[in-house]
Amino acid sequence: MNSTNRKAVFVGGMRTPFGRAFKGAYADVRPDDLMIELLTAQAKRLASLWSCPPDDLLVGCAYPEGEQGYNVARMIALGSGLDLPGATVNRLCASSMEVVAIAAARVISGWGDCYLVGGLESMSRIPRRGANFSESNRIKQRLAEAYIPNGDTAENVASRFPEIDRLRQEDFAARSHTLAFEAFENRKYQNQIHPFRIDRDEFIRYPVDRAKMASLEPAFQAGGTVTAATSSPLTDGASSGWVTTTEIATAAGFQHGLEIIDAAVAHVSPGVMGIGPVPATRTIFSRNKLSAGDIAAYEINEAFAVQVLASIQELNLPLDRVNTWGGAIAIGHPLGASGLRLVMTLHDRLAELDVAGSLGLATLCVGGGQGMSMLCRYVEL
Repeated sequence: MNSTNRKAVFVGGMRTPFGRAFKGAYADVRPDDLMIELLTAQAKRLASLWSCPPDDLLVGCAYPEGEQGYNVARMIALGSGLDLPGATVNRLCASSMEVVAIAAARVISGWGDCYLVGGLESMSRIPRRGANFSESNRIKQRLAEAYIPNGDTAENVASRFPEIDRLRQEDFAARSHTLAFEAFENRKYQNQIHPFRIDRDEFIRYPVDRAKMASLEPAFQAGGTVTAATSSPLTDGASSGWVTTTEIATAAGFQHGLEIIDAAVAHVSPGVMGIGPVPATRTIFSRNKLSAGDIAAYEINEAFAVQVLASIQELNLPLDRVNTWGGAIAIGHPLGASGLRLVMTLHDRLAELDVAGSLGLATLCVGGGQGMSMLCRYVEL
């Protein structure tokens, strides 16, 4: 409960285009250097915000080791020439959404006034699950599927929702590519993209080759329905933004922002981690006395088409309000950067609607069997 009447708003979202892991634009770029490049560009574009020194740099990262290790947030602050401390936060795919929630809570509580937030992941240079992944027998004795690969969880969701067959998954993936292509063609992403090496996300395929999509073998289980075309790709990228008070945002020249109202996390069985958005979003709805129709725009991370469709079905969400600028299947999913990408896209979509007070919700599933949802309001400053 906010007893101070302070509001936290997200403004100034900026990201790199998302690159194809191992053979894309950033395969030879260290992730810390990629974030330094992004923050350097943001300092030039948003100089007015930098006139009020942030209290901290909070960076989300799913695998904070190697080039992403040694508290990479602090190293990025040093490498960017910022007079800031730094903290790295890990909630796997929700890492950078978590840093937005932490920053908002501190602003609302009065523990700080302005936070620079970010997310990064190089899936080219830091292996999934980390370079020295090790399973605990004790944990597996308690829960055998604790370490289940995410691809297998997608097939488990498909088995639980047999009506979401391969064709429906491919329809949704084709929708993602088409909407992302249209959004870039109509310059909807121009305010958030810093064109470093490339000027748009590398995965967008348009027109969609449905015959090729249909020809792919199942990616994770023989006889399954989930393919590479209906899964998010391995991705490199970085995202950034600001969480601050309405007063500071106004003084910096912003005319509107995204108020962070609430954030919720939830857990499900690791075997069906893809439906994590369902309990997290239900908590948001219950706590704020809302229903699905009250939300003007949804951003759901597209880890797999099947888990998004299952979440939409379980929550009874209107499809025409979900990911209308495309999603991670087409845009990419650099794990630690994606949560913040959802928030900034939600801001830009609500800004396009330009209805003061309209609500938006960003949500994603999280490896290990979690979900996180964030409720936001478009506000005029």
